[in-house]
Amino acid sequence: MAHKRFYKTKSHFDRNVYITFLVFFLVALTLLSFKINSSVDCSDVGFEVVSESYTVEDLIEFKSTDISGVEWQWNFGDSTATAHRSDVVHRFAQPGKYTISLRMNGQCMATKDIVIEKQRIRKDPELIPNIILPKYVRVGDQVEFANDSKFAKEWQWSFGETTDIDGRDRVVQYTYKQPGEKTVLLVVNDDRLHEAKQRITVLPVEKKRKARNIMRRTDPIETVLRQQIIDKPIAESRKEEKEKRRKEAEKINRIDVSEHQLQQLCADYSNRRIDDTTIRNYFCYSNIPVFNKTGDRFTVSEFFNTIRDVKLELNGIKLVRDKKTGCVKSMTVDMRTRKGLFWKKF
Repeated sequence: MAHKRFYKTKSHFDRNVYITFLVFFLVALTLLSFKINSSVDCSDVGFEVVSESYTVEDLIEFKSTDISGVEWQWNFGDSTATAHRSDVVHRFAQPGKYTISLRMNGQCMATKDIVIEKQRIRKDPELIPNIILPKYVRVGDQVEFANDSKFAKEWQWSFGETTDIDGRDRVVQYTYKQPGEKTVLLVVNDDRLHEAKQRITVLPVEKKRKARNIMRRTDPIETVLRQQIIDKPIAESRKEEKEKRRKEAEKINRIDVSEHQLQQLCADYSNRRIDDTTIRNYFCYSNIPVFNKTGDRFTVSEFFNTIRDVKLELNGIKLVRDKKTGCVKSMTVDMRTRKGLFWKKF
């Protein structure tokens, strides 16, 4: 009887030990598996900054370069709200040095410093005065320089030989004293932002050949042919000069706006810094077609109504320009807008 009771007690004790050991083993295995699966590799965490320039006017793009990210938290160092996408666009309100940080998956961190400059100064091509001048002159010859800009009221000429102002009229004459390539500078209405510069080549004094006292009879036919030879290059030179002036006029009047600048103008219009007339000045006609990324067509008025007073995320603008004048004939816009809680694709 005693032997039988001892056997049952021993059997009951051994079974509990095995069960307890098995439970602890499974728990430890689960914890180890969770730890291995929850660990994050931070070796590839980083981001790139995409922008043609860094000023208070620019929309600067920040892109995460680690494809394993599932959660992002951007801090731009300027007290603005954090962003939570892998690819974000941000504009800084004040110039200065900023530290950009990206926390990915709640554990990994990457930082970069960027310096934001002051606002770029834009030049208006229509306010740059036109200079009318020959391409080549000689030392000692009196040269005439002129300006035909209708908006000009005052003139300041400098012909590249001195640091002084060489003339103050619409049409002036000047005689070069030294040969070489000179820079002609013209400032009108005291507007130095839109000053005009052109190059002129000053040739040395032409050496005169000694006259030879040889009396010979000149054939009249030969005289006529010689005069034709002289007149031909003069006519060709005048034609080239006229063509050059026409091309220079086209260049001055050409509308020059980049895709990045138009993107910035749209952002300024959305924030009510400018009106739509400022943007339409770059168009070939007032109501050019506007396409979205999928090819749907909109009028300019519909486009302006879409971007007015909303949170705007511009990913890119592609322009179709007139080859001769540079004005915009149509544009394709890749963007999203938000007015409230949700983003809407254009």
